[in-house]
Amino acid sequence: MTEYTKETLLIVDDEEGPRESLKIVFEERYHVLLARSGEEAVTVARQTPPHTVILDIRMAGMSGIEVLKSLKEIDPHTEVIMLTAYETLETARQALRYGARDYIGKPFNVKAMRTAVESAMEHRRLSLNIASSVGQLDSLQSDLEKLMMQEEMARTSSQIYAGVLHDINNPLTIIRGYVDLLMHRLAEMSRLTGNDLEEVRENMNTVAQQVRVCCSISNRHLELIRRESPEGQLVSVNLILQDLQDLIKVHPAVRESMVEITPLEEDTSVFIHSSELMQILLNLVTNSLQNSPASRKVTVQAALLPSLPSAAKFTNGPEERIINGEILDPKRSYVAVTIRDQGKGIPADIIEEVFEPYFTTRKEDNGTGLGLAIVSRLVTRNRGAIHLRTKVGEGSSFTVYLPRESE
Repeated sequence: MTEYTKETLLIVDDEEGPRESLKIVFEERYHVLLARSGEEAVTVARQTPPHTVILDIRMAGMSGIEVLKSLKEIDPHTEVIMLTAYETLETARQALRYGARDYIGKPFNVKAMRTAVESAMEHRRLSLNIASSVGQLDSLQSDLEKLMMQEEMARTSSQIYAGVLHDINNPLTIIRGYVDLLMHRLAEMSRLTGNDLEEVRENMNTVAQQVRVCCSISNRHLELIRRESPEGQLVSVNLILQDLQDLIKVHPAVRESMVEITPLEEDTSVFIHSSELMQILLNLVTNSLQNSPASRKVTVQAALLPSLPSAAKFTNGPEERIINGEILDPKRSYVAVTIRDQGKGIPADIIEEVFEPYFTTRKEDNGTGLGLAIVSRLVTRNRGAIHLRTKVGEGSSFTVYLPRESE
């Protein structure tokens, strides 16, 4: 063992005889430092932290117990062997309570002292290895937690950005439809007068409205990124359904199909962002249109439920899926909007996945798998629920339940 790899042993005794004797015993094996007082021992330990200390318990100035406490404050892993000619049970207990490794009386036995020092050195090596392992585990756990947080943030951000693109796609598609219609009308006419002028104005108003919807969607997602709770507003259900009727007619997803919308017999309001309610309905209607063959009908029917039927059972099974159904209160009144298609239905083996982000059965036409996930998130955020019923070969229905504004 070279001088540079020797472990350090500090011997602290105000008597020169024991101090020098111990130096002779250990100087070949360890790098030995000497201190004639407690104060000097603390100074030496701060400059060159020792691995093990042989410490006289009774000295002028600082007592051995005070030095012991100071040494442990400098380095908790320093091993200390107490040495005294006045051994008592109480001093032994006190020394061990403050972290001493061993307790040897004067005059000491050289063999016992060698064994005590080697044992202390070995204990320090083990404790440092354990501490290092614990530190590495803590560091690894911290790195994993940071990585998980970064991955979660990346995943959440990815979903948010993808959600923005998906949400804005519907109003942009509608805007494009109206712009194409306007361009076609303008190409046919040299002048705009009377009814033609009024129609163009209405279409331009619709375009402006959908631009505002895009801005609203952007703001909503920014609020989500900031983790702020967006405030809703009182929204007329029938007014939203009328807007849906006007907007969906220029949506490319309509193709040759027909969308039939039945509003409430008596209008009422729900507390939600108007753009969120429109997004819920648009996503569900376009989802139904895309899953229906041409020349089929998609129906949107609104109903006011003064209370949920006591016999109503919301379950999850091979032909049913309920999201947030546990919050539905049979004693409360709800607005229920059902979107029903005549499509191919949803197989039992995938019904549990349809509301999951990025799940899609339309990979061939670049389906994003975000529409129903967004619907689920928006409905849940607005204290509502959504119930899916489906039958293979017959079609599917999605019923959105939202509490009435009066409650």
